[in-house]
Amino acid sequence: MKTSVLRWLLDPLTSLLALRLWSRERGRRPYDAAWRLARVMRHPDELVYRVHGHQPDDPGDALP
Repeated sequence: MKTSVLRWLLDPLTSLLALRLWSRERGRRPYDAAWRLARVMRHPDELVYRVHGHQPDDPGDALP
């Protein structure tokens, strides 16, 4: 199942907001980025997870 379909099924309100954000910018931002922005707008407590997912890996975590 595609990610976008799964997102629509699990959280249709966030997906609708993301679609509005994406269409307002006329496609300058990818839909996935608009969905992540909409998710953080609706659920600000999840910002920590979004920020963590966009940071490069810590070199200290690499296995020898």
